[in-house]
Parts: sequence; C-alpha cells; structure tokens
Amino acid sequence: MILRLLALAVLLFLAYRLIRRALASLRPPRADAPPSTESQPVVPCKTCGTFIPRDQARTDGEGHYFCSAPCLEHTRQRD
Repeated sequence: MILRLLALAVLLFLAYRLIRRALASLRPPRADAPPSTESQPVVPCKTCGTFIPRDQARTDGEGHYFCSAPCLEHTRQRD
C-alpha cells in the first residue's frame, strides 16, 4: 500500500514537471530584455566610407562623421 502511494506521488510529480515545461515553452519571451545594439543608427565616414555607429563617430562640427582620428585629420589637411 505504501509502495503504491509512493509510486503515485512520483508519477504525479513527473506529470507536474512535464506539464509545467510544456506551458513554459508556449509563453512569449519576456519583454524586459535589454534592447538590441543592432538598432543603433549608423553613419558613413566622410573620408573612407566605413559605416560606424553614430554615437561612436567623430565629427568635425559641420555635420560630417568620421570613423577615426586619422580620417578626420586626413580630411582637415585635404581641405
């Protein structure tokens, strides 16, 4: 009798875990995930044309973007 109750308890526990796992896979992903870094706007470098995230680009104060200090200096010397 005790063996049957123990076996029934184990089966109920396994069924509970199986149902819980199945229900968890049906839920949509959590909305509190951090935003993707891929959605940053990118701009082309005026000198070489390389696309870089706008927040990492260097500017010349006239609205032009550059990927690095050497590209910025190259354009300044050329102008």
